[in-house]
Amino acid sequence: MTRLLTLTGVGGSGKTRLALEVARDLVEAYPDGTWLVQLAPLSEEVLVPKAVAEALKVPERPGEPLSDTLSEVLRDRQLLLILDNCEHLIEAIARLVDLLLDSCPRLRILATSREGLGVEGEIRWLVPSLSVPEQERRTLSSEELEAYESVRLFVERAKAHNPLFSLSPKNALAVAGICNRLEGIPLAIELAAARVDTLSVEQISERLEGSLRLLTRGGRTTVPRHQTLKGTLDWSHQLLSEDEKKLFGRLSVFAGGWTLEAAEAVGSGQGVEEGEVLDLLSGLVEKSLVVARESQESGVRYRMLEPVRQYAREKLEKSGETPAAKRAHAGYFLALAEEAESELFGPRDVEWLERLEEEHDNISEPLRV
Repeated sequence: MTRLLTLTGVGGSGKTRLALEVARDLVEAYPDGTWLVQLAPLSEEVLVPKAVAEALKVPERPGEPLSDTLSEVLRDRQLLLILDNCEHLIEAIARLVDLLLDSCPRLRILATSREGLGVEGEIRWLVPSLSVPEQERRTLSSEELEAYESVRLFVERAKAHNPLFSLSPKNALAVAGICNRLEGIPLAIELAAARVDTLSVEQISERLEGSLRLLTRGGRTTVPRHQTLKGTLDWSHQLLSEDEKKLFGRLSVFAGGWTLEAAEAVGSGQGVEEGEVLDLLSGLVEKSLVVARESQESGVRYRMLEPVRQYAREKLEKSGETPAAKRAHAGYFLALAEEAESELFGPRDVEWLERLEEEHDNISEPLRV
């Protein structure tokens, strides 16, 4: 059994909620309890040990570093410590976690973060998006739709805002479209469902196209960055380096995913060297803003969840780099199409047909702008 499990995932994916559910299920397994430390409000690294000590009700000792006090007090305790929202103070948290795990053999830590802590022995678990209806299937019944987690969440939250709401053959297609467009991100689905008291689901679906503005109105007790999807993505974006921010915006011009080679062609320039793109892209994957998927046919492909892509596109527009990024994107896929033309009637024709099919959305993208 691991002593450090870190739940990772994009903002709004439900990491905190899952951690709390795990804690409730395990409360009887730890004689000294399960303890939650909410780290999001902290702004300075020096405050991390203090926040942990306050949550555990461990008093400071004069002349002794608080981290040493925690190590001594917790040395023989069997407890689960939940560290929620670690990403913005990750180095300080990692140092404290490493110290506590080394000195407190019965301690277990469950962390939530948009990237791993990087502590030896850590196991990372990516919190997946909720299941969504397949986009190409248009004739699902209400009963079939409710088999999908995202649809059930939408219906549940919609009823909370409008008790008369129900899933019906009339609105089923629009609800499926909303869940698909939001790619099963729980926070986004909840914020969309909150609009059913003023908009029809068809209107909600239409207004989600290309914009995050509809996804507001979190509960009054919700932390500000979770009151809008843009707020939680702002939180992630602020933690990026300047070069990561540049690449993040430029990658938004891709449609349907991309390869490392494509990222290097489109993402380099204006202060970002081609040789730096791999490390920057890896950083975006680590921080849960880009998803990497490996396939036997084409190796690793990368993509953004659609709400994240919309946000990145807004950042690209504000930077003034949109025309240059689109030109680089169009140039890369034009060259790919020209190369494919000479291969389609040769011994590698099947391979090239598959590659063109995989890049269909990217090749078509310049035609839509």
